Amino acid sequence: MAAQDTFRLKGDLGRFLGDLERYKLAITLEGDQGAGKTQFAFQLANGFADLGMSIGYYALEIGSKSNIVIKNREKLLTPHSRELFSVSEETSLKDVREKAKVFDVIIIDSWTKLDVDSAEFDKLRNDFPDTIFIVLFQRTTSGKIRGGTKPLYDAGINIMVHKVDNSFINNYAECTKNRYGETGLQYNVSKKSLVG
Repeated sequence: MAAQDTFRLKGDLGRFLGDLERYKLAITLEGDQGAGKTQFAFQLANGFADLGMSIGYYALEIGSKSNIVIKNREKLLTPHSRELFSVSEETSLKDVREKAKVFDVIIIDSWTKLDVDSAEFDKLRNDFPDTIFIVLFQRTTSGKIRGGTKPLYDAGINIMVHKVDNSFINNYAECTKNRYGETGLQYNVSKKSLVG
């Protein structure tokens, strides 16, 4: 049972993340190309919107009018969640800061496209402590995170999305750091459920 100042997403996402605290909550998603970071981010958006939270989604990698964004919105968000979901492709940190005053959850896909220092990530958390930030980071071909690893230290939850094969069916997310729950649990992105 969650404490009064914590909350839990419904279903397997809730079991995966644990009892969350809204204050300065930041979640990072990292992984290889094609692992399913964007699809998993949409599943998180649906989970938070299911609790009545408004979502500001920055589709900086592929653009707000992309068929991928439109399909993910229709496929991965419930009708209720769609009402609480807004997509932008504005690439300025100033815009993110403005929207952080309005939305309960800000999702940035991906941080690199903002073209700002990674230290800005922690400033956002501190300047908007009641806004939840979910930020996607790309990995280079050598396995390093584009923009540096500092955000991984600042975030309460770091999630690695693993690309198992090209079928996408076996790709899974795993918390490598979780101040609110267990690490090591695996969440199948395609099946939207815990593994095992």
